[in-house]
Amino acid sequence: MKTNVKSLDWTLMFLVFTLSTIGIFMVYSATERIPSLSHVWEKQALWLLVAVGVTWLVSQIDYRLWLEMAFYLYGIALFFLLVVLFLGDPTKGAQRWLNFGFFSFQPSEFAKFAVILALSRYIGSKGVELFFIGRFFFILGMIGIPLAFILEQPDLGSAILLIPVSVVLMYAGGVRFRWLLWMTILGIASSPILWQILREYQRRRITIFLNPQADPLGAGYNIIQSIIAVGSGGISGKGFMQGTQTQLSFIPEHHTDFIYSVIGEEWGFVGSAVVMVLYFLLFRRAFEIAQKARDREGSLLALGIVLMYSIQTMINVGMAIGLLPVAGLTLPFISYGGSSLLYCWIEFGILLNISYSIRRPSLLGTQG
Repeated sequence: MKTNVKSLDWTLMFLVFTLSTIGIFMVYSATERIPSLSHVWEKQALWLLVAVGVTWLVSQIDYRLWLEMAFYLYGIALFFLLVVLFLGDPTKGAQRWLNFGFFSFQPSEFAKFAVILALSRYIGSKGVELFFIGRFFFILGMIGIPLAFILEQPDLGSAILLIPVSVVLMYAGGVRFRWLLWMTILGIASSPILWQILREYQRRRITIFLNPQADPLGAGYNIIQSIIAVGSGGISGKGFMQGTQTQLSFIPEHHTDFIYSVIGEEWGFVGSAVVMVLYFLLFRRAFEIAQKARDREGSLLALGIVLMYSIQTMINVGMAIGLLPVAGLTLPFISYGGSSLLYCWIEFGILLNISYSIRRPSLLGTQG
């Protein structure tokens, strides 16, 4: 089902493009005065142009074709998750990237998308069969295998993101609530075992979140500096490229994981609120698409995409203002990162196609 310019969901287009443009300005402000990073904003702008072109192509593909390929893409994702454990580029104690020279690829980003596709396809096509306990355990296996590979890298942030998205998709798809409740209770009961599985630095992040001042120059440094930056912005902010915490590089990873602290310091409460309103409007529009989708699988796919966006945003912002532990997740559409930006836009292109199908019911008469 191809789209055309007139049929595009221009509300979605405006919101996503505005957030991405804000991202380029924030990355520029965060890096321009750092010699080793002074040109990354140009790379981000180039990635945005590539993402727009790829998204246009994706929006021309009937979303049902993605669903038909879901299990093949899921298998490919598992393959790359396995490969990265042996051939991944080790960075800061983790192997999350496959480096091809001219391009770096993070398999966990692709895996999250593939799991959403596979769950939407499987749950959406089973209907009443989901009431069989065997189906439930099969779904848990679909989630658990990639989750185990992601934790092995380790990439705790992606794992934390994938779990609630999967649970909500299962509930929305018709999996019995009491099964999900028992799964949650068992998960909480096994937390001491999970604590032992975590790496030392991951445990440190959680304990420091509870008391950042316990190690203000070490593990608690990121959170403390981010909170200072956001708080010092006041109501209207210090002005573009005028944030002292940002410009003096007191905030580590301020162009990626902690980009929201740059917004808070330079644009203040007003600017931060405007950004959050843009996200809220984007999520609301995407939820409307999920509700109105013409078939069950498309509805779950749209829901999975918006859940991925919204939960990742909440975790990143919560991390920047000290309400959540540092999880290593970027802010969708705004943080620096070519692969992250590209995946966000590709998923957005699928949303565009689902949105178009809602406005063209006559073209869906032959769907199964």
